Amino acid sequence: MTRFGGPSSRRVGAAALGLVLPLVTLAVVTPAAAQADPSVAVVTVDVDSPGREIPADFLGLSFEANLMHEQWLAPGGGNVPTLIANLGEGNLRFSANQVDRTAWIPTADTPVPDWAQGQIVTPEDLTRVGDLARSIGWSIDLGVNFGQFDPAAAADQARSARERIGTSLRSVQIGNEPNVYIAAPVLGGGDRHPLTPESYVSDARAYREAIAAAAPGLPIEGPDTAGAGLGVPPVDAAITDFAVWPWLQNYTAEFSAQSRFLNQHYYPFVNVAKVGVPSAVTDTVGGLPTADSLLEWDTSHRQSDFIRRFVATAEHAGLAPVLSETNSVAKEGRAGVTDTFANALWTADYLMTAAREGIAGVNLHMQPGECESYTLFCFDDAAAREAGTARPNPNYYAALAFSQLTGGQILPTTVEAGGAHVSALAVRMPDGAVKVLVDNLDSDFTGEIAVTIAGEPTGAQHHAGTVYRLTAPTPESLDGTTFGGAVTAPDGSFSPQDGVSTAEVDGSYRMAVDRPGAALLTVS
Repeated sequence: MTRFGGPSSRRVGAAALGLVLPLVTLAVVTPAAAQADPSVAVVTVDVDSPGREIPADFLGLSFEANLMHEQWLAPGGGNVPTLIANLGEGNLRFSANQVDRTAWIPTADTPVPDWAQGQIVTPEDLTRVGDLARSIGWSIDLGVNFGQFDPAAAADQARSARERIGTSLRSVQIGNEPNVYIAAPVLGGGDRHPLTPESYVSDARAYREAIAAAAPGLPIEGPDTAGAGLGVPPVDAAITDFAVWPWLQNYTAEFSAQSRFLNQHYYPFVNVAKVGVPSAVTDTVGGLPTADSLLEWDTSHRQSDFIRRFVATAEHAGLAPVLSETNSVAKEGRAGVTDTFANALWTADYLMTAAREGIAGVNLHMQPGECESYTLFCFDDAAAREAGTARPNPNYYAALAFSQLTGGQILPTTVEAGGAHVSALAVRMPDGAVKVLVDNLDSDFTGEIAVTIAGEPTGAQHHAGTVYRLTAPTPESLDGTTFGGAVTAPDGSFSPQDGVSTAEVDGSYRMAVDRPGAALLTVS
């Protein structure tokens, strides 16, 4: 088994076919019998019609800008670089809410403005993240402060970033979520000058011109507008119609010719309690998110609808759609929800949806200091943070499982599960192996998964597949998540145990399911 150990081991071997589900036994049935049995979910993969490729750097992470000063980001400063490298290739974004509260301090004698409250970015911080990027082979997207309007400071930071991060610097992003600057004081985002879609264009143009003069040719991407839902479709649709699509339309009309990506943020839920919304109000709009609501069909449908419309908007403008900041529950998640195995199952389903619908890249947002949040890994206490020793949350292992599909061409896949919430994504890898990731989000579904590889020439023979499972005791579990029967070592390295070998019999690979979980099947 390869690819789990970082840049030097990037691919699951041709004999590994991964399905991420708790698998108890292996059996064989014909596809026809499987489709007639409601206790069997039939996943059919058409290898004859490969589609778009999932970019090798599809899976990225997003961090707050003020974390660039943290020593745990430095190569050799702890296990974080290894935890990131385990995910394959990718992109690291440093921006988010704190970028508009963080001051660029180019020299030691530069005064720190009062509004920054001590939060600064220095040239040494840029060197640190540049060293990290080079050590693991990832790229960097860097945010510059837009909330405190200062094109000259942003341009100087961009110039320094180009010098210190070098070719690993993929782009600069101007500010964070300008479409909610008007509500920033209420949402805890500090004081920012309010903007409309029209006034944003003129201010962003001033930044772009200053950055272009200081660092000619450096890509600038945006607009990194906020998008989120309360879990109530009519309300969510009204919010996006007012606060998302007009911004994207104005941005693309003005800047698409100067851009490669269209950046958008999205969270399907918001922990509105963290912005002071009374419980009576949250109950009126459907209540706060739960582990169960993450796994509902309605959640998957809402996400698909938003992503599909965003992809269409980007492609109409000739841009690649990127979810440059995203995760499950905005406002740093919710304890007992975003730190559970349910969030891992949500993560696998969400990443598969994004790839299937045409997203070019996803940056999962991180809050490493808050283990109850949606963060993929976190520090349990101040001592762990000082030592740079992070521990994975359950959703880290879901991202690790999905990372095995990047670089592959998406294959048409259907799931017949009798209404059970089961999703799947299949790819053909460059070495010819077919990989299938299956995610059972349904607590009521027990039975078997039958995977059929269709479209092969008559009489074609496959090697035995190997199944690597993503599993935990229950969706509500905070602990006990494993992938391939293993967890990361203290140094961040990951070595899965041997997977379960299964042969193709009568046209399908079959495995039993007794609880929610996921699994990975690779056939050569």
